[in-house]
Amino acid sequence: MLTDTISEKAKERILSPEMLDLVMSAEEAASMIKSGMTLCTSGFGTGYPKAIPTSLATTKHATDLTLINGAARGEMHLGALATSGVLKKFSGFLYNENARNVVNAGDMQFADYHLGQLSTKIKNGVYGEIDYAIVECCKIKEDGSLVPTLSAGISESIVKYAERILIELNLNVPAEVDGFHDFGVDPYTIIQSPSDRLGVPYIKIDPSKVAGIVITDIPDTDLFYPDIAPIYNQIAGNVVLMLDKEIEQGRIPEQFTFQSGMGVVANCVMLGLMNKGYKGLKMYTEVLSDQALYAIKEGIIEEATTTALDITPLFFDDVFNNLEFYKKHLVLRPVDLTNGVAQIVANELVSMNTAWEADIYGNVNSSHAMGTQMINGLGGSNDFSRNSKISVFTTPSTAKRGLISCIVPMVPHVDSTEHDVDIIATEWGYADLRGKSPKERATAIIENCAHPDYRQQLRDYFDGAVALCGPCQTPHDLSKALSWHQKYLETGSMQQD
Repeated sequence: MLTDTISEKAKERILSPEMLDLVMSAEEAASMIKSGMTLCTSGFGTGYPKAIPTSLATTKHATDLTLINGAARGEMHLGALATSGVLKKFSGFLYNENARNVVNAGDMQFADYHLGQLSTKIKNGVYGEIDYAIVECCKIKEDGSLVPTLSAGISESIVKYAERILIELNLNVPAEVDGFHDFGVDPYTIIQSPSDRLGVPYIKIDPSKVAGIVITDIPDTDLFYPDIAPIYNQIAGNVVLMLDKEIEQGRIPEQFTFQSGMGVVANCVMLGLMNKGYKGLKMYTEVLSDQALYAIKEGIIEEATTTALDITPLFFDDVFNNLEFYKKHLVLRPVDLTNGVAQIVANELVSMNTAWEADIYGNVNSSHAMGTQMINGLGGSNDFSRNSKISVFTTPSTAKRGLISCIVPMVPHVDSTEHDVDIIATEWGYADLRGKSPKERATAIIENCAHPDYRQQLRDYFDGAVALCGPCQTPHDLSKALSWHQKYLETGSMQQD
C-alpha cells in the first residue's frame, strides 16, 4: 500500500478515509488478475482504465483472459491487451485497429453484440462470473461512490455484478465533472427530455468489493477524425435535404430529436444542420462528437443525452473549461438508457448511422469487409435503427477509388435488415424505402444511391434476377448475388471488364 506517498491532490479526490489504505501501484493491482479470468472495464470512447491494462499487457503474467467493454478503443486499453496476446476473447464494440488485426488474424475471438443489450447480458450471467471490474473515475465520495470521467457506458452494471473492483483515479480529469452523470435510473423509466436528471450523479458501489486503487494522470488521446473530403459534405447535404422535406410534410417537428453515430459523415451532418439555420434541436444518442459540442454552444442543439463524449484532445479543454455550461445542456447516462428501446421510441428519434455497404433491397452491412474480415463492431446502430421514428444509413457510393461499389446486389454480411432501414443516402442522393416493396426499393436505391459507373451493372443484375425468378417477392440470382465481392477478391475490382 502507498498511503505515505499519496499526493495531496489525490487525497482531495478520495473522500473515504478507508479507501486511502487501498492505494497501490498499477503493477500491484494487475498482479491480482490471474489467467483465465473474466474482466469488465469502464470506458466508451473515453473513460477507460489505462494503467492496469498496460501493466497486464507488459507483464503478460495472466493469459487467456476474457474482456468485456462497452466501446473503449484506446491503445493503452484494448490495443495493448490484444496485441500482447493475453486476451482469449473480447466482447463489446471493436474499434481499435490493432485489436481488429488480432481478430482477423484468428488470434483473439470476438463476440459482437448490440451495445444496448450488453448490461443485460452481464446481469443475466451470459458471460459467467465476472472476476474483476476495472473502472476509471475522477473522484471517490465519502461512502465509496464513484464519479466517472467522461463516459458512463456499462460502468454501473459491472461494479454491481463483478466479484471484485479495481479503480483507476485519473487526476487528469477535473473533480468538477461531478454532476455530469445520471445513474440509478431504471432503464424502463421514460426520460421525457434529454437534459432531465432522474437519479444521482455517481455510481453506488459496495466498498468491501474494492481490491485496490491506482492513481493516474493520463489523458485520453486516441480519437482523431480524417480530413473532410467533399464527398462527405455531399452525403450530409442529402441527409439535410431529407430532413427538410420531413419537416415540410409534417412528419417530424422543426425541433426534432435525433441520434447520430460516430465518424466524419456524422460531423458533416452536424455542420449541415448549422449551415441551414436549425436551432433548438434535441439529441438522444450513444456518443457525442466534437461538432455536437460545438452545436450545443451555438444553440443548434438545446439539450442532449449521451453515454460518452467521443471527442478529440482539442475539445477536452473546452469541456473542462466550460463544465457548468455543459452540465445545463448535457447528461451522461448508462448505455442501457441511451440505447434502450423505451427511450428511443418515446423520444421519436431520427437515427443516423453509417453503413459500409447496402444491397439493392436495403440490407446494411456495417461491420465486415467482404463478409469475412472485421472492420469494426456493430455498436449500437441497430438499437436505434430498429426503434427510431426514421432510420437513416449513410455511405459513399464507392470505395477504394471506385474499385468497390458500396451498393451491391446482396451484402455478404447483414447487420441491419431491410425492415429496419428507412433511408439510404450517398453523395448522389437518397432513397426513401418506407412503404416500398422489395422491387420498388431496388429501383429507388439503384437510381438514387448507386454510383453512375455501377448503375447499369445493378440494373442488369436486377433485371436478370427478375427474369430468372419470375413472379417472386425478392428477386435474386444466387449464382451471381455475391459475384461482385468474389470478383474484387480475385481481380481487385468490382467493375465489369
